[in-house]
Amino acid sequence: MRIVEHGLVGLLGIAILGSFGCVTSGTYEALEAQQAAALKENERLATEVDLLQTENAVLTSAVANAQSKVQALSQTHQQLVSELRSEVASGQIEIQKIVDGVRLNVSDELLFPSGTSDLNEAGRALLGRVAGQLQSEKSIIFVEGHTDNVRIGKVLRARYPTNWELAGARSALVVRVLSEAGVDPMRLRAVSRGPFAPVASNDTADGRAKNRRTEIILRSVPPT
Repeated sequence: MRIVEHGLVGLLGIAILGSFGCVTSGTYEALEAQQAAALKENERLATEVDLLQTENAVLTSAVANAQSKVQALSQTHQQLVSELRSEVASGQIEIQKIVDGVRLNVSDELLFPSGTSDLNEAGRALLGRVAGQLQSEKSIIFVEGHTDNVRIGKVLRARYPTNWELAGARSALVVRVLSEAGVDPMRLRAVSRGPFAPVASNDTADGRAKNRRTEIILRSVPPT
């Protein structure tokens, strides 16, 4: 009887030890899996941190670059106001800061004889002075030609069928003169607005005179 009891106790002990061995092995494998998952998550988070740091560096650089461009354009604005103070005082030129740059509004009376795209001597001299202020800074320069809404006269209609052509010819000539005076031609854009961007009513002679203008607009260089 004792022999049987001892035998049963031995078998029970072996079974219990085997059971503990299985639990320990399964727990170890689970811990290994958790550790592997944690390492993988850590790698993912580290990659995200690197990406965020890179994006932050790019954003910081872009902000600094934008601030530098704004500062440069602000300085150019001050230089233009100083260089053209007599024309500004007489109302022939308006110089304004805009959201992304500087705008010069030049009366056509200062640049072109009525109904032509030929610069007068005073206009060429003025553009030479403007070019001197634009050579060192890096903005994109849009030259926009504007007219009133009066139809082109018969004599000029063969050359300029509409105000589109007249405004375009004027802006193209201003671009060429600025380029010849030393402004990088890669920065220059000639644009015709014709009669479709008036700043005053075309119902009066004074309003039409204000609408006949050339605008030189300096805008920050877009990111590349």
